[in-house]
Amino acid sequence: MKPQSQYQPQFIKAIPWDKIEEHYSQLIVDHGFEFQNILSLVQYISNTGLSEKLFGYTSLHKLVITIYDTPEWNRESLHVELETATGKVYFTYHSKPFEKVVERCYNEDEIISGFIKYVKMLKW
Repeated sequence: MKPQSQYQPQFIKAIPWDKIEEHYSQLIVDHGFEFQNILSLVQYISNTGLSEKLFGYTSLHKLVITIYDTPEWNRESLHVELETATGKVYFTYHSKPFEKVVERCYNEDEIISGFIKYVKMLKW
């Protein structure tokens, strides 16, 4: 049997952007994590109205953004992950399960401009 025929979608509940912002703020303030740039991205999404058409949730330190209000981990989802040791931020787009992912890497101070480029590329 093919793996695709055994696939079971993993739906996750989207989290309101203000709660995601609170999550990253707590990680920064309470635990000293260096997620200021991820927090800035979340604030950018909230303040520009993108929060009306994009949905998100977090997975430990990863921010996942999608166009669906009931997101699926690996379907039309943009995973944003900050590698603090190198100062790089990775945008990894999963279009469909079992399909090749598309990844872009930027310096962490380019997180918002990189996100804007990615959103335009995806036509979100």
